[in-house]
Amino acid sequence: MPLVESLEVDGPDSAAEAARRAGLPVVLKAVGPVHKSDVGGVRLDLRTEEQVRQAYGEMAARLGAEMTGAIVQPMLQGGVEVIVGGVSYPAFGPLVMVGMGGVLADLLADRAFRVPPVTDAAGMIEELRCAPLLHGYRGSPPVDAEALADRITRIGRLLDDLPHVAELDLNPVIVTADDAVTVDARIRVAPCEPPPSPLLRRLR
Repeated sequence: MPLVESLEVDGPDSAAEAARRAGLPVVLKAVGPVHKSDVGGVRLDLRTEEQVRQAYGEMAARLGAEMTGAIVQPMLQGGVEVIVGGVSYPAFGPLVMVGMGGVLADLLADRAFRVPPVTDAAGMIEELRCAPLLHGYRGSPPVDAEALADRITRIGRLLDDLPHVAELDLNPVIVTADDAVTVDARIRVAPCEPPPSPLLRRLR
């Protein structure tokens, strides 16, 4: 699963140094028990080291002790934001999800689900109302839907092979003309019971 480069920082100066190493422009994201996008914990398209220093200081002042540090990532240009996720239910087993990503994920609730192993990831994608965005909508360039389908299949395999992964959230996965790269990933692991019978694992 390709992940965007992420550099951990703990202050304005280390953030500026990380931005220089990652290559400007960059994204700065707060780290800690906060929902970053809801409280101003994400700053996009920072184009100078001074902008990075200033953004870190503003975040730290706003979030206080809730901010334990930050990460710096190179700014990915263009692409379509998608969410890929999964959850494991004790009585049912794992379930894989794909949908519209980014800040609109919860608002639009545009999602498709499968029981792994996923054998028709392309079909999952085509069930989404946002699928035309991947193929070029109103003059926008098409992106690599096959790469996204590959990531969905791999997540299904991961959830099938590792039952102690209780929840998994990749949001956003940015699908560009030639790749599908995860920008933010969260995984929760937990003790698990033996997997349920495969005869029970069927979506209706």
